[in-house]
Amino acid sequence: IMSFGMYWAHRSLHVIPYLWDHIHSIHHYAKHPLSRNTYEDHWADNFGNAIVGHLFAQILVPLDRPTFWFSRLFRILESLEKHSGVSCTYNLAHSAQQWLPFAQMPHHHDWHHEGFKGSNYTFSSIGGLWDCVFGTRKSGRYTSNDSAGATKRDMAKVNEKKDLPAWFSPLYPLVGLSMAVAFKLQQ
Repeated sequence: IMSFGMYWAHRSLHVIPYLWDHIHSIHHYAKHPLSRNTYEDHWADNFGNAIVGHLFAQILVPLDRPTFWFSRLFRILESLEKHSGVSCTYNLAHSAQQWLPFAQMPHHHDWHHEGFKGSNYTFSSIGGLWDCVFGTRKSGRYTSNDSAGATKRDMAKVNEKKDLPAWFSPLYPLVGLSMAVAFKLQQ
């Protein structure tokens, strides 16, 4: 739930001109991100991630306190590593996900930043599943460091890019998620 909401929130920030111009482009000023750039962004960017990614997920699929804090800390670690620019076995959060066929390493997110506005791919937070499902995964420079950070999918050279139908807004899944939260709170 958390990664689904954050995927669509992040994708919306890229493809809706107002959200890009006034909110998310601040985070993308760094074309070669470092960990210190992770949270250099507009307050609404982080606030939206907290609401959609964490609050909505906790309402829909409640976690006990230790599991919630573990998932929150893992997400922070994953985000810091993703912006580190270094793909290697020392990336703890990413190494823990590397066995997944759709895992993402920092080299995937580097490509996301290097494209600035044209970087409409690699939106997923944890795991990378939604980029594979919705066709926005890009391998990036997986061969650097003797392919130490490469995933099985990178080695198979699988890149996918699917455009959304013209009638579809990336806000639709967020509206649906919001309605599910409202429904659950009414019960």
